[in-house]
Amino acid sequence: MRCSRQSLAALCLGALLGSAGVQAHTLKVRTEILNRMRLAELDARHWRQESLQLRDQLAAINRKNERETYVQTVNLEVIKSPVPLIDVEAALEPYTELLLGMQLSAVKLSMVYHLLQQRRLVLGNHIYQVDVKALLLSPDVIILLRLMPQGRSHPS
Repeated sequence: MRCSRQSLAALCLGALLGSAGVQAHTLKVRTEILNRMRLAELDARHWRQESLQLRDQLAAINRKNERETYVQTVNLEVIKSPVPLIDVEAALEPYTELLLGMQLSAVKLSMVYHLLQQRRLVLGNHIYQVDVKALLLSPDVIILLRLMPQGRSHPS
């Protein structure tokens, strides 16, 4: 019986030591997990603050851009065009290109009108005079034109 009591005592001691070791390891793992969780929460707060700051910066940029809109495109439309539109666009490009990138608030209807009105173009073998019929000023400027043929032809 002595052997069995010693075996039983050794078994109990081993079980106690084993469970103490497992508990110590579990406590260590739990502590590490809690520390990682705290770091993750701090990191999450940091990135939340960053995202809020970026959102505020983006909102400020959008508010600024609402006030400062720029001309992005200039589209020409010709009433009953006697020549292809691409030729008219190419001939007027030096004038329409001036408008690109300008602040919309700085562009005046009269300026655009006088920039193109009664301008003479040589398209093919003919001379045409530009007659501005309508203007729409927005980030995408639209200019409605009519080409008036002039009496003489341009020599080739």
